[in-house]
Amino acid sequence: MPAKAGRGGAVLIEVMVAMVIVTIGLLGTAGMTAVAARKASGLSYQSKRDGIVLQEMNRMASITYDSLASRVGCTTVSNNTLPHTRCINVTDLPGGLGYKRVRIIITPSTSYARAETVYVNRSKGALSNPLPQ
Repeated sequence: MPAKAGRGGAVLIEVMVAMVIVTIGLLGTAGMTAVAARKASGLSYQSKRDGIVLQEMNRMASITYDSLASRVGCTTVSNNTLPHTRCINVTDLPGGLGYKRVRIIITPSTSYARAETVYVNRSKGALSNPLPQ
């Protein structure tokens, strides 16, 4: 029995050290999980923003050149999956007849995604077919 009497508090200290190590590991895992969740949320918002940008680019590309009037305007959209402000600026390019530049700016209302600006250049098109008949 004297052999057991010499280990009195050693087991308790070993258990406490093990608990501290496990706690540090769990706190680190919790921190990494929180960072990963924030990044995933941000990527989700950026993906939604990119979808809105693509939709607006397709809408502007589908409008005929003659119907594309020079204008500047912003619209706030709040009933979407990503509340945002959409600004569209259509201008005639100087120095070149028959060219217009469309600037689309999508600014999400959330801080998880940054604003995105896209330019689409439109031309009136050739009067004749450039390909040989």
